[in-house]
Amino acid sequence: MLVNGLPNACIQAEDRGLSYGDGVFRTLRIRNAKPLHWQHHIEKLRHDCHALALPCPDEETLLAEIIQLAGLRQDAVVKIIVTRGCAQRGYAIPATSQPTRILDCQPLPQYPPEYATSGIAVHICRIKLGHQPILAGIKHLNRLENVLAASECTEAGFPEGLLEDEAGAVI
Repeated sequence: MLVNGLPNACIQAEDRGLSYGDGVFRTLRIRNAKPLHWQHHIEKLRHDCHALALPCPDEETLLAEIIQLAGLRQDAVVKIIVTRGCAQRGYAIPATSQPTRILDCQPLPQYPPEYATSGIAVHICRIKLGHQPILAGIKHLNRLENVLAASECTEAGFPEGLLEDEAGAVI
């Protein structure tokens, strides 16, 4: 893991990403030690950062760190997290802040081969996704609905689930 480019560094407890979910993330696949669909991911990261008035990390820095983390791994998953960084208490966006950049690389998950050939059964989750148009489509750090839905799927014995909004539309 890299925090602001430093290996195995710690994230400060005052970081707004921890306190308020004030940040965004992207998860991308590494194949042959290179990120797949990089242009899509960096454009989406820029969009999401802009939507939250959050400075986006430099593309060259991110790519260098991804390659450093992926190393010789041929298949992996990298998660990029950008938070607003540390600031005084309170919900208001601070006038100045230094964003925190976190990158983590994990092995590519291994799923049973029959998932690819036979498909999987999914659970229709009881929890409904809230509706907030300003945040729609942004991968922000507040994912409690998803955490609860995943727990519901596990408890029901399903590997995956479908989430609906309050109107019943599958999201």
